[in-house]
Amino acid sequence: MTIVNLERLAGRRVLSQRGKSIGYIEEIRAERDGDDFVVTEFHVGIHAAFERLSASAIGVAVLDLVRLRRRDGLYRIPWDKLDISDPARPRLLCPMTELSGMKSAPDRRE
Repeated sequence: MTIVNLERLAGRRVLSQRGKSIGYIEEIRAERDGDDFVVTEFHVGIHAAFERLSASAIGVAVLDLVRLRRRDGLYRIPWDKLDISDPARPRLLCPMTELSGMKSAPDRRE
């Protein structure tokens, strides 16, 4: 098990396998495992920033206004698809095509 301080990851630029930036880590999801928390996924991209700020509806409206809204605005990257061995340079362990099925709009919490 790798232990990394989350504050070293939050806000870091994520690189694809080809070295292209796909966005910044905006949110880190974790689940309780006994006395510990285990990371389940990383949210990366401009929509993830608005999700993190709990302003997704407003955020989407702002993105539409300035024409920045795109379908690839949020990537949900499973914990095992991101190399965080160097927290300053997180890197995808899979091709971007594998993330296509993981793109989606922010959760709608009820």
